[in-house]
Amino acid sequence: MIVNLFNESMTRLEEALNVRSKRHQVITTNITNQDTPGYKAKALDFKDALTAAKSGERPMALEKTNQNHLSPQIPAKEPISDQIKVSKTGRTTKLDGNTVEGEKEMTRLAENTFMYQATAQLISGKFKGLKYAISEGR
Repeated sequence: MIVNLFNESMTRLEEALNVRSKRHQVITTNITNQDTPGYKAKALDFKDALTAAKSGERPMALEKTNQNHLSPQIPAKEPISDQIKVSKTGRTTKLDGNTVEGEKEMTRLAENTFMYQATAQLISGKFKGLKYAISEGR
């Protein structure tokens, strides 16, 4: 089985990409709603979400967006979206009740994008190593 070709690091990198992707969605939703009266900024803590995924207590659900997609072999107990919380720390509320700080969200987005790309490069390197081994170093 292909899962056995990689050690546990590949699983962790995959989980990291999933969490980074979901965090990207949360941040962009905050940015989109920065002028919506009463909108409360949401946050997904990367470290907490990855720890939960690693422990197996709250594995992330795979989303089947097309009927031709394969179903996961092991059903997830709790999707990552259940870990998204309304952020309360360090947020200032505007007169309209909105708690999104646009500049901070843009900084978080840039950091998250950079980390996503770095993780994707690590995964790419693993596949390049496998390709090198298969081609017997040629």
